[in-house]
Amino acid sequence: MSIDWEKKINIDIQWVNRLLVNHFSEKSAKIMVRAYTPKITGTKFCCNALIEELGYLLPAYVHSERSKKNIFKSLSIKFGDDLAKERIQNALYSEAQIFFGKKDPTTDGKYGELLLFALCESILKCKMVAHKIEGLSNAKDQVKGGDGIFLGNYENSKGKIVPAIFIGESKIMQERSRSIDEALDSINRFHDPETQAEFNKMEFIVANRTLSLDEDDIDYEEVYERLTPGSEKFNNQITVHPILLMYNTTTIGKLETIASDKDDLELLIKNHLLSKKEEIINIINEKLKSYPEINKVYVDFFCLPFNNIDNFRTGMYFNIHKVPYTNLD
Repeated sequence: MSIDWEKKINIDIQWVNRLLVNHFSEKSAKIMVRAYTPKITGTKFCCNALIEELGYLLPAYVHSERSKKNIFKSLSIKFGDDLAKERIQNALYSEAQIFFGKKDPTTDGKYGELLLFALCESILKCKMVAHKIEGLSNAKDQVKGGDGIFLGNYENSKGKIVPAIFIGESKIMQERSRSIDEALDSINRFHDPETQAEFNKMEFIVANRTLSLDEDDIDYEEVYERLTPGSEKFNNQITVHPILLMYNTTTIGKLETIASDKDDLELLIKNHLLSKKEEIINIINEKLKSYPEINKVYVDFFCLPFNNIDNFRTGMYFNIHKVPYTNLD
């Protein structure tokens, strides 16, 4: 716990307080369930401000410290240091646009990964150190994924703050139940006996290719050790799975229709989610019974019900690429 992880976080962690409403955060043993929605605009459930904020966070998500230095170096060679300083932000954003590509937004999972990154760094105060875990020896690529790998500290089931590695998973689905199923199925690959052996023997992150910290960082060696299975620091940390669940609920549309103003709609949504709290938690607990290995680690759910998740995805596409999505197939 010698590393001050909050000092390594470069994004504005106050964005959550500005843009989201936390309706509840319920913890039981190794399971945390949190429910958020974007703040209301008038009498409408609107995610435009959230989309705009995630656009500002795009370069911080995409670029490691090393890649930032390399891009600045290239600009300096072309234009000199002064002009490079003026153009670096545009260059970083342009590279980030390329990273996301022009994939059909209704099937692109990167928007959820970006939001999960923003939530983890802001709420859990952990630092993303890589986008993905990559297996080295499994030709079938069984243990693939992890929507963001983070390091930090976490409160364990006895209330003690301990070192933790966070392996994220994000799901944007039409149905809540299916989003939970697919998220749990994805993270189970890291714990299921059939795939765990590969997970344990692989080099956890190909550091010279994906590790987001620069080798000049004074904590680089400790970070590397915490990402190396079998090392003392790796063994001394707990595993936490932050899971983002974004899904549709028709109730929000009905509440928009009857709400008289902003405060009324926010209260209606809060009351609705509080009335659903036990149901959501019970569904998660029931589904976790099918994954005994996951119950041995920590799981932290971020539930974000929407009136139309496609509005979020197509809005993200437009905000990143500055053009509406057009299916050319």
